Amino acid sequence: MQSQMSMRFSHQDRSTREDAWVQAGALDLPAVPESTIARGGTIIVLAAHPDDEALGAAALLARADEWSCQLKVLLFSAGEKSHPESPTYTGDQLKSIRLEEFDRALSTFDKAHSSRFLDLPDGQLPEYSSQIRDVIRQEIARSHGPVTLVAPYSRDGHCDHEAVGAAALDIGRSHYAVVLEYPIWFWHWAAPTDPRWQAWAILPDPQGLDRNALLACYPSQTEALSDQHGDEAILTSAHLEHFIRSHDTFVITDFRSGEASAGYGQEGIGRPINDASTASAVFDDVHRERSDPWTVWESEYEIAKRETLVSHLPSTSFSHILEIGCSVGALTRELAAYSVRVTAVDASCEALKTAKRLHTTTATEIAFLHATVPYEWPEGHFDCVVLSETGFYLTRAQLQRTLERIDESTPSRFVLVLCHWKGDIEDWPLTADEVHDACLDYWPRMRTDFRSEAEYRLDIVTVDKTDDFLPAEAVE
Repeated sequence: MQSQMSMRFSHQDRSTREDAWVQAGALDLPAVPESTIARGGTIIVLAAHPDDEALGAAALLARADEWSCQLKVLLFSAGEKSHPESPTYTGDQLKSIRLEEFDRALSTFDKAHSSRFLDLPDGQLPEYSSQIRDVIRQEIARSHGPVTLVAPYSRDGHCDHEAVGAAALDIGRSHYAVVLEYPIWFWHWAAPTDPRWQAWAILPDPQGLDRNALLACYPSQTEALSDQHGDEAILTSAHLEHFIRSHDTFVITDFRSGEASAGYGQEGIGRPINDASTASAVFDDVHRERSDPWTVWESEYEIAKRETLVSHLPSTSFSHILEIGCSVGALTRELAAYSVRVTAVDASCEALKTAKRLHTTTATEIAFLHATVPYEWPEGHFDCVVLSETGFYLTRAQLQRTLERIDESTPSRFVLVLCHWKGDIEDWPLTADEVHDACLDYWPRMRTDFRSEAEYRLDIVTVDKTDDFLPAEAVE
């Protein structure tokens, strides 16, 4: 499976203006639902470097008593490479300075806590992903009650943050835990037009939390080490403005659904619902009962739908098609006639068994892979992506992450095919229209190649990520 890509940026780049975030509504996000953090359990805050916890989770650290939770903080590196060209301090000296700052910052919180330093090398945490996962697992095993994992945002643009965030999501999923991701560098390099932050939630500061005093515990990052080149402040005043908003901002992923017969999707906390975290188990059961539960091979409706879909593809010679949610492989077989390669993924191992059993040899290379999107993603670069009868099984946040994954694994122009039944779907988060509208809003430039709405909605579009303008050619 493909690892998440790191976006390159410099702390010396001009930070996105805080007033731009404010004007876009970053202060008006909904509050973290009360049921998100289980009372009487354990909160484990993960930090890639000293100061991550203060920047991203200050309100949560200050409010931990409200949930009567045991509080643990795991620090994975000392951040000794924050000033690699410093003429004033060596890496070892910076390591000591930053660890002292970390202890000083944590001491400002009243809540009793334990902290552990893992001493992994700064800037190389992706190479230690397996070890990071082991550490989190061990800490969960030593914890009591339900666990809430709090970690840097897995799409934060910094390789260390992303490694820790991805590990938290992976372990959270396998341990049915809630994962709260806190963005740090995202506010620096992203633009308010980036749609991701609009699905996030905020945790207000408790009375008495002095964020300026907390950040002052980290002078090695907020101030210049000297007036010499290489000693400049890492966190500029413009970047620090993002962290005095009087709240934390979190991406919430709730994996607790595995604990009960009904799950709780991110947007539906408190409302029984399935989502990607339960898809594998749910659809394995469905396919054990019937090998072709929707009779896709025999149904005239399904056959006609597939014929309509493939006959309106804007090309007959793709290089690599990705089909998300292939089920038993009926559409996969049709798509094979239009591409050199087809990668077909599904969350259900049982469905894939049928797909592989019914697969016939073709000139096209077809790979059936088990993957629960968006948490797992196949390797490859795809000039056509098909999301058919699958999007409504995702929460809005999971769909958003799926679109990010698609964006990362496609060229500047690619074909996106969306096809979903418009009937009522019970116990799943989204409707067909919600899925299609969210997908079509994600990319600002696209050409509509075909659109049809009847019992099902079909949108076939060519997405254009370049600055060239593609005129719309809607076809009904």
